[in-house]
Formats: sequence, C-alpha cells, structure tokens
Amino acid sequence: MNKNIPVAGLMTREPRYVKPTDSLERVRHIFEEYGFHHVPVAESGKLAGIVSYNDYLRVLRNLLHESHDPKAVTRLLQETLVGEVMTSEVYSLQTDDTLETAVKLFHAHQFHALPVVDEAGHLMGIITTSDLMKVLEEIIAPEKSYNE
Repeated sequence: MNKNIPVAGLMTREPRYVKPTDSLERVRHIFEEYGFHHVPVAESGKLAGIVSYNDYLRVLRNLLHESHDPKAVTRLLQETLVGEVMTSEVYSLQTDDTLETAVKLFHAHQFHALPVVDEAGHLMGIITTSDLMKVLEEIIAPEKSYNE
C-alpha cells in the first residue's frame, strides 16, 4: 500500500451531516441509526464544524443533571442547536492529501475522524480511524476478511 494514496480514495463520500441550525435530537438520530461517532456540520455545503459522540454525551449528561424526566430531556435535545455544541475549530483534510498526512494528523491530535473538503472548503467526505484500520488490514492480511 502506497502512503501517497489520496484520502479521496479512502474516505466515505457524501457523509451524513447536519447544519448548525439542526437540533441535537437530529444528531442523536444519526448516531443511533447509523452507528457513527462523528457527524460533520456544514452550512451552504461548507464545513462549519463537527459533533462527536463525546460532545453529545457531555450535553446529555448535563441535561440529565438538570432533569430526570425523559420527556423533558427529549424536549431539551430538540431545543439545543448543533451550533451551540459543535466544535467549530476543525482540522480537515483536502481530497488530494495523502494517507500519510491523514495518519500523522490522527496520531498528533488523537483524532478519530477528519472531515475531507475541497479547495473551497465544501464538505466532500470523512475519513476515520476505522478507514485506516481497513488499509492496515489489507497490508497485514490481504487474504483474510475480518468483516465476514
């Protein structure tokens, strides 16, 4: 496997994303339905931030501290906007950045997901540590498939 492969060939294209004006309830739905741990935030197609599962859990913990009523917590999730909880200072990759660049960013910052954007900052995809593990699997054991 070549370390100079562009991340565009490894990323998940057209990832599920939310807008800053969406509710945290929408994020919860995406986490539960798709099993994701990170949801990019885009506005007019451009990357605006990211919401991690840890961000969501932090907010949920605070809401549960305020109220133990499940209906009240659901209502608060519906009222809490993504823009209030997202990380807006986001590292990202461009589509022509290499696998090596991605690995270095993941390692240096202990990230588990990086949005991928084009030259204008439009969200094109997302690459995760799981994607990198698939590459490593192909290198170490190309004849085996651990997804079966």
